[in-house]
Amino acid sequence: MKLAIPVKLKRENPPIAPLFGKAKWFAIVDGDSIDIIQNTQQGGRAVIEWLYRMGVEVLLIQEIGIAPYEMIKELGTMGIYYVGSERILLNSALEKFKRDELELLDDTNIDKILKHHERRHRHRVN
Repeated sequence: MKLAIPVKLKRENPPIAPLFGKAKWFAIVDGDSIDIIQNTQQGGRAVIEWLYRMGVEVLLIQEIGIAPYEMIKELGTMGIYYVGSERILLNSALEKFKRDELELLDDTNIDKILKHHERRHRHRVN
């Protein structure tokens, strides 16, 4: 199973980046392999397309906007897990995922994440 996690830095065990679409780096976890790769995409939907093409099946996030969330639903191939809103390092988030301690996000509980995201990050309407 291939996972993607937005991270703040390209280093071992970086902190999770709170803003999904604007994260500068993503940790791509495939089995025991962890690669930190630069995000050259612009915005959440483009990031989802990029991760989808890489075969990502699971996202671990702190925040996400409505557009990328809706795109994930349309694709139907990725699970989204919430790592919490507090500062957390990559290894800790991965351990919580392995122990099944993270909340799977869906239409029944995504509202709290979207509301928190919108308070912190206003989207411009063109």
